Amino acid sequence: MGTAPEPGDGLSGASHAVTADSVQKRHPRAQGEAPVADAHATLVKDPSTGETKGDDIDATLDELPKWTSQLSLRGYIVGTALGALFTIISLKLTLGTAGIIPSLNIPGGLISFAAIKSITTAGTSLRLSQRAPRLHSLLFQPFGLQENAVMQTYILSMGAGGFGSYLTGMGYQAYRNLGGAPRDSPDFDPSAVYDPVPTHTMPYLVLTTVLGAFMLTQLRRLMIIEWRLPFPSGTASGIMLTSFHTANGASEAIRKVKVLSFTGLCSFAFSVFKWFFQGTDYGCGFTAWPTFGFAAMKYTWNFDWQLNYVGAGMICPHIVNWSMLFGAILSWGFMWPMLQKREGDWYPAGLGPHDFQGIFGYKVFLVISILMGEGLYMVLRVLVSSGKDTAKRVREVRAARRLPKFHASGESRAELLEDSLQPTSSGIGAAAAGAAAPDVLSQHVPPVMADGLPVDKEDQSDENEALISFKETPQERRLRTALFLRETIPWWMGPTGYVTLAVLSTIFIPMVYTPVKWYYVLVAYIVTPLFALPNSYGCGLTDWDMSSMYAKLALFIFAAWAGVEGNGVIVGLGICGVVLSATSSAATLMGDLRTGYICLASPRAMFAAQLVGQLVGAVLTPLAFMLFYKTGQVNVPGGPYPAPFADIYRGMAEIGTKGFGALPKYCTVLMGTFFAAGILISLIRDLMPKKWGKWIPSPMAMSIPFYIGAASAIDFWLGSMVMHIWEFISPAAAEALGPTVGAGLLVGDGLWSIPSSILAIVGRAPPVCMGFLPRGPKCGLPYCMAFWRGGSGGAPH
Repeated sequence: MGTAPEPGDGLSGASHAVTADSVQKRHPRAQGEAPVADAHATLVKDPSTGETKGDDIDATLDELPKWTSQLSLRGYIVGTALGALFTIISLKLTLGTAGIIPSLNIPGGLISFAAIKSITTAGTSLRLSQRAPRLHSLLFQPFGLQENAVMQTYILSMGAGGFGSYLTGMGYQAYRNLGGAPRDSPDFDPSAVYDPVPTHTMPYLVLTTVLGAFMLTQLRRLMIIEWRLPFPSGTASGIMLTSFHTANGASEAIRKVKVLSFTGLCSFAFSVFKWFFQGTDYGCGFTAWPTFGFAAMKYTWNFDWQLNYVGAGMICPHIVNWSMLFGAILSWGFMWPMLQKREGDWYPAGLGPHDFQGIFGYKVFLVISILMGEGLYMVLRVLVSSGKDTAKRVREVRAARRLPKFHASGESRAELLEDSLQPTSSGIGAAAAGAAAPDVLSQHVPPVMADGLPVDKEDQSDENEALISFKETPQERRLRTALFLRETIPWWMGPTGYVTLAVLSTIFIPMVYTPVKWYYVLVAYIVTPLFALPNSYGCGLTDWDMSSMYAKLALFIFAAWAGVEGNGVIVGLGICGVVLSATSSAATLMGDLRTGYICLASPRAMFAAQLVGQLVGAVLTPLAFMLFYKTGQVNVPGGPYPAPFADIYRGMAEIGTKGFGALPKYCTVLMGTFFAAGILISLIRDLMPKKWGKWIPSPMAMSIPFYIGAASAIDFWLGSMVMHIWEFISPAAAEALGPTVGAGLLVGDGLWSIPSSILAIVGRAPPVCMGFLPRGPKCGLPYCMAFWRGGSGGAPH
């Protein structure tokens, strides 16, 4: 099963080892007909007529591996190791200065395929099928498409969110960043601080991360089969995985893995090299390089040599990176220097760098205003789009009911309706045979912020046109539909699981976070399905996951409900996590089911993989987070893990409980202006013709540098520049390998975060400080590089 046999591959004679080549030889297809998107099985046709034989769908389904076989032991073992790696990479990015997490679908699919492929090759070389047949059947049997799809779902579902936003926002450092009193002060409020340690986060995540998996399971047939929502990211993953399990696709995947490995090794080595020069206080080194001079450095204008962000920029759409650069120019080039001149007039002089009554208040709340402006617009846009699409489907169903029971062509009216609901654009179907794998890999999901909110998407001229369309013949559709409906998830599992989690959460979440009373949790569990349904539907149409916007809405409402007396900050953040986790995981499950539909993977196996992955992630992610938290640098301004969205989320909760009265002069006026600007820019982008609208910057991406500084925007922009130059020199190579190279930079830097965190925990600081001296008696240049032992305060004079 899987790839075509090669010398020494050991696939011949294995159970279920039906290859794409052998299938095509046995069952010829009409010229121009899209291939079945599975390297394992296809429909059997009469060679003379090309018609599908009556009982061959059942025979083909019986040939597929059982759903329990798709959940393999080796898949769990290798998937847990890879899931831990991607969890650490995601944490490193979400705690970083930008808070942007690009899609990890491509490296996840590539590495999982290469890992199992290596294992099966090793088993063949050692001839374990003869020497240790039991061990071979457990770990070294041939690797198929369905197992690959289930394994990728398991890997990517392990990353539990919230550590870059609401969970860290409850902690002491975020409390201090927003003006809270130190622990030794009589004004310190211990009830307003819940540090993100495993005793708090682990039980909370166990109860909330799996919630969405049970919420909409009964609607899977409606969304995947009847409405045929495209779920572009799920479709892209399915096509990408399918391309790996062909002869051409397997060799292309191995080539990409080699490129990713080499790039990752280089990134890891450079991260090790940088560490030695950061100084004992981590204030030296490459991140402190005054690229454009000390005057520009004062306003964060420098290249800080963060190759992981350069790699993220290579993966993110160009408009995101250019929008970030434009936002950096607007804020750190004009706005903040101008506001500094208003010190003593608009806000009191001499305030600390994180006092809400000073310039810090403008930075935080203008970002919030832009996020809420474009976010509200996108929610309304998705709701309108969903309403139009639903109305269209109702009209088509009514029209189909008026048709004769059987059409002259022999197709039933249900089949005609199914055809009418099928996406009509083409160009991707060939990827199923490996012919267009580079195009598939270039269609990654939009990047998201640390809170899960997408910052960009591919422009679409038609609301019903998916980012990726999947072409299939009616026979292939019947096969996939038959499998999807046969491998059902028991009807009672969804409501039983949801009600059980609701009861447990109502009991135990108030024990973990005392201000979050049981009735807050109960109300949240009642209203969350009202958010999850439109979010999943909109995600299926447009690939936009609006879960973070619904979560922010819940944050404001519950924080205001609890008020200052009821510690509304913790209440709002705690309920925010419930809504965000549930709505996001519900949409993710539907996208995974779409991937499974394309790959002919069992819905039961996909559901079980996500459920187990989320439970493992709820335990693993808090432990992985402690690698960073124990360094004492998480959410510390200017440190390696500033987690800017933790402050932003806590700031939102502060507004919900206290109102706008404590903000500096004209801050509320500017907030209203930027809120309206976020809506207006988004509206202009949609109203303009596509060829011009795609150049309109993303307000959300523009807002990121407002708070974090210009350095990260430069990193992302450099990633785009690398891709621009590469695309000019060799468009095909850039399209095929660009995302892979970017992923390698992310993986290498993420790997180094493990030993670097351990070194910090055991008290081993970088030995050398690489600093920079301004022009003076010892330096005749604009600035000079110098080295000394100790921290940044020990510079020679």
